[in-house]
Amino acid sequence: MTTDITISLQPHHLTLAEAMRTIIAFDGEGRPIVAFRNGTNYVRGLSGDVLLKRTIAPGQKERRKLSADERQAILAEILHDAHRMIEQIAATVPPEAHDWFKRIQRWDVAGLEEERERFRTIYKPISIVPPDQYRALVLQATEGCSWNRCHFCTFYRDRPFRIHTPTTFREHIRQVKAFVGAGLGLRMAIFLGDANALIIPQPRLRSLLQVIHEEFPIGPTAPLKGIYSFLDIFGAERKTLTDYRELAGAGVRRIYLGLESGDDTVFHQLNKPGSPAEAIEVVQTIKAAGIAVGVILLAGAGGSRFAADHVQHSIDVIAAMNLGPDDIVYLSPLIVGPDSPYLDRLRESASQPLDTAEMMAQVQTLKQSLRTVVAPGTKVVLYHIEEFVY
Repeated sequence: MTTDITISLQPHHLTLAEAMRTIIAFDGEGRPIVAFRNGTNYVRGLSGDVLLKRTIAPGQKERRKLSADERQAILAEILHDAHRMIEQIAATVPPEAHDWFKRIQRWDVAGLEEERERFRTIYKPISIVPPDQYRALVLQATEGCSWNRCHFCTFYRDRPFRIHTPTTFREHIRQVKAFVGAGLGLRMAIFLGDANALIIPQPRLRSLLQVIHEEFPIGPTAPLKGIYSFLDIFGAERKTLTDYRELAGAGVRRIYLGLESGDDTVFHQLNKPGSPAEAIEVVQTIKAAGIAVGVILLAGAGGSRFAADHVQHSIDVIAAMNLGPDDIVYLSPLIVGPDSPYLDRLRESASQPLDTAEMMAQVQTLKQSLRTVVAPGTKVVLYHIEEFVY
């Protein structure tokens, strides 16, 4: 009997495909991680959430997390397809594939949903990480955000800020390792959470980084290549060049800063701590220590009234940072809920949010202009926060 089912067996994942119409990939534990079915992409995170991504019209994409009923229904279909494909090709695959098949076939929807609940006992919600770190292993050295008052952000409103002790952090790491299991092979780096985790005072941060190195091999030749993290500007200014050099020596490879806007008025309208001028100084200090940066700009910040100033001053600030090939500028379209205090600030300043066409036009203007003020090789890329699931 002929079949149009193919298998791709890699060291840390296995992929099944049927005539390229249905494609399903699994991690080392046999958990489904990505699937393509009927023109729609599905991404299942360690959290158990499932993200749907599909093109609905030229230039228009749908990105959303599935509801519980939708999630369970699509997981049932994905597992049914996988088990059917395995049965059809089991007699023709190399022997090493059969261990993978056993791991895959042990999962059902109930088991995956139980994993989802287990995840919630190990992690606080992982709201966001930069796109180049979507395949990192997140370790929550902190929980929540030490500032937690930006008008546009509600990610951490549900929990107080907390810094782990070395003892509780080690326990967290060991729970994470047991949960991820053989899926660890897909993880390329450590992302140190939560929000602005590098706000941790240097002596305490030093001890937590030491715990990481005791639990994982990290380095250029290790599976986990380095440590990455967020840092808000008001925290960054408290660290010295010597501090950053110590972080570089401890394996920190890139620090991400939410500049959001280079315009002072817009920056403070967002209720960000620090200032654009301080951001320039911070970035230059971090880079002098040998650590790369990721700078995040919010497209649409300031709305219609401040659009021109937001664009021009953001370009000016990025230009002054002297970014290089290891650095990234992320352009993230601003998304706020209807009850966001940011919208009140806009109305008070006689401004209004950009519509979709205006937003995309600003993204293109920023992208084209920024590429002329950064060094060749510096990435300037779009950052859709709706595309994240951990």
